[in-house]
Amino acid sequence: MYFITGGSFNGKGRWVRNHFRLTNSDAEWVSLFDGDWKTIYPKMSIIVLEGIEYAVRGALLQKDGDIRAAFRNWMQSLRKWEEESPDRKVIWIGSEIGKGIVPSDRSSREWRDMTGWVYQDLAEESQRVWLVWYGMATSLKG
Repeated sequence: MYFITGGSFNGKGRWVRNHFRLTNSDAEWVSLFDGDWKTIYPKMSIIVLEGIEYAVRGALLQKDGDIRAAFRNWMQSLRKWEEESPDRKVIWIGSEIGKGIVPSDRSSREWRDMTGWVYQDLAEESQRVWLVWYGMATSLKG
């Protein structure tokens, strides 16, 4: 698994396409911006999941039990799927949502905190992690 994070609109998607040499027919590009993450089953050997922070927000809004554990289970199931074939790749893209600033309202704090915890778990599960700012990547792991 691969995890790419960085600022919003900082070129993460373009960097993924260039780095992994992906075309529209090479990978299944899944948007999580609508908050729906439970109905995703890979159809191609490469899956790119973009907008993790919005999937976390959707789960928080639905008050969906132990959200961190649910995301950890999802990550582990996708990692297991990936390990079943050398052609498979799971690429996660998530924007940084706080830059250390603590939001004043409770729901925004919960979103920021949960996203941070999910990203920590994702970084631990991933074999490579990159930070992308202004279209340039820095390797953080691997």
